[in-house]
Amino acid sequence: MRGESAAEASGPTQEGREILVPGGHGTAFVALAGQLVEIVDVEGQQVADFVAFAERNRTEWLSTTHTRSAILRLTVQVGDRLESNWRRPMFEILRDDVGRNDIITSMCDDRRYLLDYKVEGHRSCRTNFAEVLEPWGIAEWQIPDPFNFFQNAPIHPDRTFGNEIPTGRPGDRLVLRTLMDAIVSVSACPQDLNPCNGFHPSPLVIRIIDPPGEIP
Repeated sequence: MRGESAAEASGPTQEGREILVPGGHGTAFVALAGQLVEIVDVEGQQVADFVAFAERNRTEWLSTTHTRSAILRLTVQVGDRLESNWRRPMFEILRDDVGRNDIITSMCDDRRYLLDYKVEGHRSCRTNFAEVLEPWGIAEWQIPDPFNFFQNAPIHPDRTFGNEIPTGRPGDRLVLRTLMDAIVSVSACPQDLNPCNGFHPSPLVIRIIDPPGEIP
């Protein structure tokens, strides 16, 4: 399946339907309707940026904006259906061990590192997505805002939101049911200059489980 493993030794490795994503890197794969996508925080405190496109039509993608409008909340939880920009459900959250997810913040990119931290050449979620989605002909400018699973971005009473060390523990999982055939990409966020990943990006494991896969 295209895009599931990188040619570089430092990139994602796949054995069967399990993909190991090193901290700071990304992966992409096809998930079919009915399959489960399980994201495992291997060491704890790691954010998983998540984007997806309808496999049959790349003009339809997973949308944080439309999901917020559908659920009338600024975060997601078990039972929520995540919607596309065409207002069709693409995924349903079946399990969430951490219970903290962000659907407001944009992904990190090289311009952010340069403007905010005066650092050049830093890996970013945007470059991770651009690299691994290239085999499907998806350009950088087409990548939508991500669902930031496991990200600890509390919303304060004055409507500002924070960026704190994630509360995820080693082995915590989030499980999604795929509701339409999709091209999925996950980035183990490389941000190490603020609390986003506990200042230390770490690996994720992605499992694609065939139906009628039960949640163990």
